[in-house]
This record gives sequence, C-alpha cells and structure tokens, in this order.
Amino acid sequence: MNEKLDIESNQIPLETKEYSTLEKLLLPIAILIGILFDQLMFSPVFLGSGNISIFSGIFWLCYLVMFYLFYWKRLVCNRVLWYVAGCSALLCIWQFIFTDNSINQEFRNLTYLVIPAVLMAHAQFIHGNYQLKDTRKIVIGWIRGWFIKPFSGISSLLGVVDSLVSGGNKSNIKKAILGIVITLPLLCVIIPLLSGADQVFGYYFKQIIGKFYFGSLIMHIIVIVFALALFYSFIWNVGFGIKEKSEQRPILQIDSLICYIVIGSVMLLYILFCIVQFTYLFAGTGLPNAMTYSEYAREGFVQTVTVCAINLFLYGIFFQYGSKNKIISGLLAGLLGLTGVMLFSGFIRLKLYIDAYGLTWLRVISAWFVIYLAIVIIICGIRMLREELPAIALCALILLGWYVILGYLNPDALIQRYNQNYNYDIEISVE
Repeated sequence: MNEKLDIESNQIPLETKEYSTLEKLLLPIAILIGILFDQLMFSPVFLGSGNISIFSGIFWLCYLVMFYLFYWKRLVCNRVLWYVAGCSALLCIWQFIFTDNSINQEFRNLTYLVIPAVLMAHAQFIHGNYQLKDTRKIVIGWIRGWFIKPFSGISSLLGVVDSLVSGGNKSNIKKAILGIVITLPLLCVIIPLLSGADQVFGYYFKQIIGKFYFGSLIMHIIVIVFALALFYSFIWNVGFGIKEKSEQRPILQIDSLICYIVIGSVMLLYILFCIVQFTYLFAGTGLPNAMTYSEYAREGFVQTVTVCAINLFLYGIFFQYGSKNKIISGLLAGLLGLTGVMLFSGFIRLKLYIDAYGLTWLRVISAWFVIYLAIVIIICGIRMLREELPAIALCALILLGWYVILGYLNPDALIQRYNQNYNYDIEISVE
C-alpha cells in the first residue's frame, strides 16, 4: 500500500528539448538584428530621420554578414550562393555610392524590393540544399519564407530563452539575462512617468542621455522585440526547420496533337507579322497613311516585347511538358527564331523612338529588358541542345547580375549625357 502511494506521489518529469549551441548563439544575433532594424529601417521610414536609402543598404549588408558568419560552413563552398550574396552586397553598396535621392529615384525605389526578394531566395537554397533545376521547390520555399518561416520558429525562440533563464543550475549569465528582461519593461514604464511627474528631473535626464523621446521608448522596444522574433524564426528555419518532403508527382504530359495545333497556329501568325516587319521596318518601305516612324515605333514596342515574353513562356511549357519528338523540337526552334526576329523588331522600334524623342528612364529600362530577353532566347536555344542546363535558374541569376550592372551604369547620368550629346532638350523623366 505504501509503495503504491509512493508511486502515485512521484511526479513524471516533463520532456524538455535540448537546444544546440548554434540555436542559443542565434539569440544575440537576432537581438542585434532587431536593434539594427529599429534604428536603420523603422526610424528612418516612419519617423522621417536621415537618408532612407543609405540606412536600408547598411541594414541589409549587416544582415548578410551576420547570416554568413552564422551559416559559414554551409555557404563557404557554394559558388552560386556567393554570386547571389555578392550581387546583393553590390546593390547595398550602390546605395552608399549614389547617396543623392534626387537621382536614380526609379532604380532606387525598385532596389528596396529587389534586395529582400533576392536574399529570401538566397536563404531558400541553404534551407533545402536545392539544385539549380529544382525551380518549383525554390519558388514554394520563397513563398513560405515570407508567410510561414518568420513565425513557425518563434516557439524555438521562446524555448531557447526559457532554457537560458530556467533550470536548477543557473549561472550568473542566466541570472543577468533574467534581470535585464525584467528591468527593461519596468524602465519603459517608470522613466516616462518620473519625467512627467517632475519636469526638472525629466529635463536633466534628457540632457544626460541626449535627444531621446521617452514617449517613443515603448514603441522602439516593441519594434525590436517584433523584429528579433521574426528574424530569429526565419534564420532558425533555414538551418533547423523541417525540410520539404520530396514528393513524386505525376508529370504532366501534353499530347503531340495539342502541341502541333498551338505552336503551329501562333507560328503562322508570327510569320505574317515578321513579313510586315521586313517590309516596313527593316527594309524602310514607306509607311501607310503618312504615319511617321516615331509614331510607328511608339505604338508597337510594348506589345511586341509582351508577345516575346509570352512566346518564351509557351516555349518553356511545351518544352518541359510536351511530347518529345523531332517535329515538336523543330516547331520550338522555329518559335524561338521568330521570337528573336520579333524582339529585334522591338529593339528597332525602340531605337527609332529614342532617336526621335531622346532617352528617358522608361526607355533605358526597356532597352535593358530587350537585351535581357535576347540572352534568354540564346539560353533557351542552348537548353534544347544540352538537357542538363538549368535554364530557368541561369536566367534568374543573369537577371540579377544584369540588374546590378544597370544600377552601376548610373541611369540618370547616362540619360543626361546621351540627351546632351544629341541635343535633346528634355528633362529626365519616367516617360
């Protein structure tokens, strides 16, 4: 009877997860990132202090350095990741070089979105250890990186904090952390109250610590805690999160007859279009209805380039999921050739328009995109000869590098120099 009571009185210990040294080391890194986010991203944007562009570049560059120091062993031998990180760092440094916010404003605004988007894709490569041809998995991981991974690892953050401040064997460091955690919220409440209770106290206290507004102290603490939680969860998921299970999905197969009808029909239409291009655009035959070449170029460029992009999309779908035979391969090669002719037509139209009205930001980015699409067509052609070529990933990597080159060409200075050399009296604009 006594033995039964002893057994029933014993408490079953709860299972506790043991956190690795890296998981614990990530905590001070996340705290530092949270502080940097508050000072370099939140304060300049929402409180209107300082040069937002420079602060944004500093923050992402610091994040990239800390990320690489934390996952050094995984990153040191991967050349693709170093290339992506190098391009990202160059975009951050670009914001230090071109500090005048009145120039390159369109490129600057676009770069605010490009840097975090690229760094997100960079992190997914590490998390899944993907190959360049795993496009679908990378895209899914990129989406999950925005909406799931910043939150799914917060429980690990709480577990790490609990493991540092609890347990029977408390070290002085654990006690100090616990004291700081308790003290900071108290100071956030007490200091503003004391400053409001006695104006002299508040005046001298502000003089001691500088121009800091106590009314915003709690807001800064909230931003720091929020940022460190999200970044800890995200970075933790990269190395310790659950990886996607490799699922064997049925491969979509498009019937040969469908391929013949779709590709053949659009090719006939494109052949007629190219005949018109050779007649009026390339050969220089007079235009109907007294239409000028500048009007002719302006009306057709956007539509032509859009059709080229649609053609490349069709090529990718039918090349990946269409039947594999010589006829379809010939049709796809013909589609690429006609797309090249149409793209050259778009380039000629753009050149005519620039010759007539000068250079602007929109015309620069259009020319930049036309050149990129030409490179994509070449890669697609090579992909037909070399099956192992990761065409989509290679196009994405080239797009990143091409974007960096565009920034360092200093678009606004290029526009101004071109218009001055050819005596175009127009202001820099996005038109």
